[in-house]
Amino acid sequence: MKLLIFTLFTLITRSAFAVDNYNNNGAIFPDEQSANGLPYAIPCTNNDHGNSNFIVCTWLEWPRDIIAYDPTQSRNIIYSNHLKGRCIKGRCLLNDGSAKLGNWDRDTAFTVSLWYYIGESSDGKPVAYRNDGGPYVNKGKAVSYVEAGQLLWQFYQGAGVSEKLFNNTFEQRYDGGVKRFQQDQAKISEKTSETNPVKVTEASCNPQMDDDCHVNGKKVPKVALGQYLPTVKVDDVESAGGYCEYPVCYDSSDKPIGIR
Repeated sequence: MKLLIFTLFTLITRSAFAVDNYNNNGAIFPDEQSANGLPYAIPCTNNDHGNSNFIVCTWLEWPRDIIAYDPTQSRNIIYSNHLKGRCIKGRCLLNDGSAKLGNWDRDTAFTVSLWYYIGESSDGKPVAYRNDGGPYVNKGKAVSYVEAGQLLWQFYQGAGVSEKLFNNTFEQRYDGGVKRFQQDQAKISEKTSETNPVKVTEASCNPQMDDDCHVNGKKVPKVALGQYLPTVKVDDVESAGGYCEYPVCYDSSDKPIGIR
């Protein structure tokens, strides 16, 4: 299924300065002038009110303005990192109808982050995939809803956001919030231990590359690490004498024990 990948410069432009309220927290986020550094997938949350259906598929809680230089106009243009539209009869379109931003089988309004389209998780829930991947682009990998949550969680940790601060925003980024996310991860860990008898003796990721991870000498996608290792808290690992090298954590004997 082909997606219409729109040109940034066709979006509404303005002459104001960019607004970014996230640097106040010391986070190092991508500038969003491209998809570089953004998570492969992010969960969508349902925000239905009565007869009004609405899903939110954004990795930043509040919108911010992006500045980019347009060589055809010889000037900077400014556009929002949040896009709004509606899914009708399975197709998700921008409000002005200028671009298709994925497929979802429920008629609903939506907000989605720039560089993403709306799709379906492997367990039938709405998630947003980065434009260069996902099930609708080159037959990419579909992720489960909890895997999308793990990718978002890891992304925020890698950006330097404290766990307390992210817990607050995660309540609005994942259906059921942090408590439900932890429950979903626990279910995956139980299922993994039952179906995957592989004993993990080595696990690592190359911090200089976006998706270069290995488990027991075998290359695996970063999103698949949860199939081999449970999610752990950094504070718990460090208090026990271990350490974490994003995204894998190790005990005091350098044995991989989980992903943060």
